[in-house]
Amino acid sequence: MIKIERASFDYGPTNVFKDLNIKIEQTDNISIVGHSGCGKTSLLYCIKGLKELSEGSIILEGITQKDIGILFQEDRLLPWKTVKKNILLGLDKDLPVQKYIDMVGLKGHEDKYPSQLSGGERQRVALARVLIRQPKVLLLDEPTANLDELTKESLQDSILEVSNELGMSLILVTHHIEEAVYMGDRVFMFGDEFKEIDTKGNDRLSEKYFNSVREVRLELKGRGDE
Repeated sequence: MIKIERASFDYGPTNVFKDLNIKIEQTDNISIVGHSGCGKTSLLYCIKGLKELSEGSIILEGITQKDIGILFQEDRLLPWKTVKKNILLGLDKDLPVQKYIDMVGLKGHEDKYPSQLSGGERQRVALARVLIRQPKVLLLDEPTANLDELTKESLQDSILEVSNELGMSLILVTHHIEEAVYMGDRVFMFGDEFKEIDTKGNDRLSEKYFNSVREVRLELKGRGDE
């Protein structure tokens, strides 16, 4: 579905990543981790078309840019609009908005304003705003970074449930190793050298999960990450 071939990205005179080759299939869940400044978010933005590679190419097979949605770290809600109107922003008002409100667990909050919501609820509104556009690929740029642990886990579960229900691919950028392992079928580790490990089938209490978290943590520590 998405082929990244010989991709390089420069930020001014600094090379952020170089000669990157990745293939992401339909319904893949990918997590990307690495030290700050290694190009995780830059790659996400290049996939979405918000930035351009310095070299190489990103090839979309069977999808277009309209099929790629992105959920940012900040919810970016308009404070003067209700939950329902934020989700429908720029769209046909006859779309089945209630379906997506229910899908992200916000039934009963339709007419509330962002100031009346918790941080996790606001992120769920932002998620519904992306989902109503029916993306085939969902890019996630540290969507749980500002949430407490229990709210974070709840949102992670909701995203995975929705992606399975809708048959979406997920590409997640995160600084949290546990989140990367739990949500990704594969974890990509960025740094001086690209490395990938298989984390499919993990749950938070499985032995494989703890072993995968340990493997990623050791790898990143070896690259100087905190």
